Amino acid sequence: MPSRGRDSIVSDQKNAGAAVKAALLANVGVACAKFAAAAFTGSSSMFSESVHSVADCANELVLMVGDKASDHKSRGDHPFGLHRVKYLASFIVATLLFFVGGVFAVSQAAGKLAGLVEGTVPRDANSLELVAALVVVGISACLEGYGLHTSVHEARGRMKRVQVEDDSLVGFWRRTKSAELASVMMEDTLALIGLAFAGLGIGLSIITGDELYDAIGGMLVGLVLVCGSAALAFKSGSLLVGESLDRSTRALVVKAVESTAGVDRLINMQAIHMDEDSVLLCLKVETSKLDRDYDVQTVDKIETNVRRTLPWYEWEIYVEPDIWRDKQAA
Repeated sequence: MPSRGRDSIVSDQKNAGAAVKAALLANVGVACAKFAAAAFTGSSSMFSESVHSVADCANELVLMVGDKASDHKSRGDHPFGLHRVKYLASFIVATLLFFVGGVFAVSQAAGKLAGLVEGTVPRDANSLELVAALVVVGISACLEGYGLHTSVHEARGRMKRVQVEDDSLVGFWRRTKSAELASVMMEDTLALIGLAFAGLGIGLSIITGDELYDAIGGMLVGLVLVCGSAALAFKSGSLLVGESLDRSTRALVVKAVESTAGVDRLINMQAIHMDEDSVLLCLKVETSKLDRDYDVQTVDKIETNVRRTLPWYEWEIYVEPDIWRDKQAA
């Protein structure tokens, strides 16, 4: 692999790790501020947001552990390495931390809401205390917005690096093979949506003097976490099972193989991401001559051409020379 491509991968991996660490530090501070505001005001929305931030912190810790574990060398029991530990970590984040945090926040808000409706909890809101909570929401929104901006910038950079067409953020999130970036983008987006609901609930309680709106806001924050956990579980589960190359990258590989001297036809190609930057590629090709020495040389040329064409990936390539038969397709 050309050094430029390898250096680019290493640089991206370092930047991704730094982004997760920075997000963890920011979320620890935000969580402390939210818990302090929730204890001071008794705001249900702020308590749900505190749980949300704790889930975010746990998310980043699990992703960091998964990233570290994926770098360990296999002792032979995992022949293709431990790359997918990252995907397992992201799946754990989605199914346990986000979901459990969301259900806990919903249950707490539902308990307060029931008490307000039944009259066992006073409905009169302390506007002064809620204003303090609203200030914390505003500051948190600024921090989370900056985090999302950073994630978006990184997403654009990664699309450019692997030479895929510029896409919408939703499109990038669906196609990315980076468990860390997919999780952080989802986390920042959910945080902003949750803060919007929390701010709306607290604001309405301040205006009306009724705690009911704050409780509803807290419930909506919890529901946002639950829905987000389902979306992230689907994405990380798909990565864990194994995703193929996107269409534009696949087209580049096909072109690299078919343009290799000695290749008459690409019979079949299967490619799967082991992680964002590592790809397992299996090819079946028809060569110009059915001669062992000639085929070995052609296989070597195919591997060289693929790596030269897409130097931003680490390739594990297996090529089988074969004869074209009916009903076979590339």
